[in-house]
Amino acid sequence: MLTNAQVSGPLLEEVAQADSSGMALLRDAAESMHLSARGYHRVLRVARTLADLDGAERVGRVHLAEALSYRALTDEIRRAA
Repeated sequence: MLTNAQVSGPLLEEVAQADSSGMALLRDAAESMHLSARGYHRVLRVARTLADLDGAERVGRVHLAEALSYRALTDEIRRAA
């Protein structure tokens, strides 16, 4: 069994596929936060982990919002340093 950190990009896109409102949020955030492909996948990995901890089969908007909030906080801390 693979962990979320170990899955390849294409498999991650499959196992972390969010609902439509979650995908809209992720697309908007990727554009506004200027996420690279690597950053996009990192957010997906964290969201999939959050969904797993929540016992959810699918990644939801709430999981992506939480993952994006961690990303924004990390970016803010980097800028302040």
